[in-house]
Amino acid sequence: MRIIYLPGLGETAGIFEKIVTHIKSDESVFPDHFELLGNQPKRTLNALRYATELIAKYHITSNDVIIGHSMGGWIAYHIKHLVNSPIVQIAAWTNPDRVILPISNRRFIYFLARSGLYLNRFTLQHFIKRDYKGKPSAGIYTEIFERLQKNNKENTINQLRIVLEAVETDIQVIPDLRIHAKADTIIHYPKASFIEVPGDHFTLCTNPAAVYTPIVKWLADRS
Repeated sequence: MRIIYLPGLGETAGIFEKIVTHIKSDESVFPDHFELLGNQPKRTLNALRYATELIAKYHITSNDVIIGHSMGGWIAYHIKHLVNSPIVQIAAWTNPDRVILPISNRRFIYFLARSGLYLNRFTLQHFIKRDYKGKPSAGIYTEIFERLQKNNKENTINQLRIVLEAVETDIQVIPDLRIHAKADTIIHYPKASFIEVPGDHFTLCTNPAAVYTPIVKWLADRS
């Protein structure tokens, strides 16, 4: 069995570091959004089209398991729609209204990302103080924020398009396993059933056992 791990916006494979060693597989694959999305605008990009690209590049089939964190779980949802791969969503969503946005206008969000008016130290300090002060996840949030701050702006916007752009197809698939913390300040918890874990959006890093334990059990039950 091959497991494909999809990180979230601004994240690298390192986001899975504390859970991957506990999850057995024949092969683990870690697509890199920074590399795959490039530095040129991809104005027609959305989650479904990116899922199609990943399926072609990695030859994904229903024999593969997809584990996605945050945006990665949103991409996994579309992969399941296309090839029926079993998926695990960690701190992710199946309905765009679950994403907590500071601004509703996506084009204005792109403008802010391109101009540097949003990804700056003052915004970082605001969100750390508001959502992460004194929490073990503060360093993780800071690392991701600063990575995006230094990143090529068009690459960052391409990642944002995966989150924000509408998908034309009506998708009705059901994730095989949902794992979520109710204290998540980035994604509202699912309306459908899910396994509740302690912590926040980055529980897979701060409370890894709470995340990998249900995944290991779910995989064992499937075999």
